[in-house]
Amino acid sequence: MAVIVKKAELSWLDRIYVLSVAKGMGITFAHFLKQLATPTRKRFTIQYPDMKKPMPKGYRGLHELKRFEDGAIKCVACFMCQEACPARCISIEAEEFSELNFTQGFEEKRPAVFKIDMLRCIYCGMCEEACPKDAIWLRDNYEIAAYDRLSMNFGKWDLINTYAEKDGKAVLAPGTESPATPRRAVAL
Repeated sequence: MAVIVKKAELSWLDRIYVLSVAKGMGITFAHFLKQLATPTRKRFTIQYPDMKKPMPKGYRGLHELKRFEDGAIKCVACFMCQEACPARCISIEAEEFSELNFTQGFEEKRPAVFKIDMLRCIYCGMCEEACPKDAIWLRDNYEIAAYDRLSMNFGKWDLINTYAEKDGKAVLAPGTESPATPRRAVAL
């Protein structure tokens, strides 16, 4: 059984939409006056290049590989972050390094290659939680842009130097990592 729906008849005032446009302009003008009377730091609109939105505590943004004071990377290439990553965007290749006088024959590892594909990353923080050495952090930078896909593959040196200037540390170039001195103290 069919239901007959009557067509709504609009009056001439409804057909020219003057009342609807006037209501919309009234709402817009009220917001304009509210913003005009509000001090700059409390406004809803953020003037983006000049003003930046403060990120809440616990925000997960761009990755950083932490390092010690002498410039040595904290990562020991245990592959825990790579295994914990649900997007499979982290790839690590380990290398061994040691000084036999210091480690007494125990080999140490560090990443020879550490890459994160930022286009695949979902910024979930699983890599940060899985790291036993607290070597990878997700910080508050949300401004990530590139002209091509290849430049969004961040390597070890990109991740080490991400926040170097902001934290007041020296920017390291490839090959300037500290000498092969492991972090583990061995009792003699």
